[in-house]
Amino acid sequence: MGSVLNPPRPPSVRVPPRVFGIAAAVVVVAGGLFLVRQHLVPSRSRVDRVTIVNPTPYDLEIDVAGAGHATGLTLGAVGRDQTKAIEDVLDQGQQWVFTFRHGHDEAGTLTVAKDQLARDHWQVTVPASVANLLAAAGASPSPRP
Repeated sequence: MGSVLNPPRPPSVRVPPRVFGIAAAVVVVAGGLFLVRQHLVPSRSRVDRVTIVNPTPYDLEIDVAGAGHATGLTLGAVGRDQTKAIEDVLDQGQQWVFTFRHGHDEAGTLTVAKDQLARDHWQVTVPASVANLLAAAGASPSPRP
């Protein structure tokens, strides 16, 4: 029996060496599976920067998706008469479909071939048809910043 100043030690628990071997094997197998997956499933490439030029009098939200894809990426808002660079954009494939919105109103789409985007240095200008559609729908121009 120990005293308050010298309490008894709990009995030591010995872990069989086999448990350490099994744990190490599980870690090695999991790491191997991860590496195999990385080589078999190609990661999507990225574009360093996509620049959106908005010469319209409307603040716009811009999304992009690959042709035939139901979902895409939100690139964000670009104010009226402004240019915005979006960094590190997932590659959308051979055809990029840009969708323009003003508030909840869809204002049109623009489909651009990846090769054309590359020739244009990954810069997209919002087409005049977007402003025309919004004006025809009675949308008021956005206030100047």
